[in-house]
Amino acid sequence: MAAIVVALLGAASARSSTEPSATVENIATVVTANVTNFEFNLYDCPAGDEIVIVDWLAEQPARPGNQAEAALQPYSLSTGEQVQHLTLSAASDFIAGERWEGSGTVACGTVLIPVSGSGQTKSLNGV
Repeated sequence: MAAIVVALLGAASARSSTEPSATVENIATVVTANVTNFEFNLYDCPAGDEIVIVDWLAEQPARPGNQAEAALQPYSLSTGEQVQHLTLSAASDFIAGERWEGSGTVACGTVLIPVSGSGQTKSLNGV
C-alpha cells in the first residue's frame, strides 16, 4: 500500500511541473511603414533563463510578398512570473486592416518553443 501511495505522489508531482510555452496575440500593430509590433505571451519560463525570439516570419495572405520578419531578438532574463509579455518589433511592409499569418520560435533558456498564429493588423490609432 505504501508503494502505491509513493507512486501516486510521484506521478502527481511529475504532472505539476510545466514546460515553458508561448503564444502570439491575434492583433499586430503597424507602427510605421516598415515596422510591425507583435505581442507574445511566454508561460512558465523559470527565473534566470534567457528569453530570445529566435525567429519570426509573418505574411499577409491577401497581399503576396508582404512580410514581417525578425531573428535573434534577445530580451532580459526571465523573472519567473507565470506569464511574461514580450513585444517584438519586426521589419515589415504590412498595411493595417489586413489578415496576417505567422510562425517562429521563442527560446526560454535552452528550450525552443514553436509559435504560430494569425490575426488582424491595426494601425497605432486602432484602425
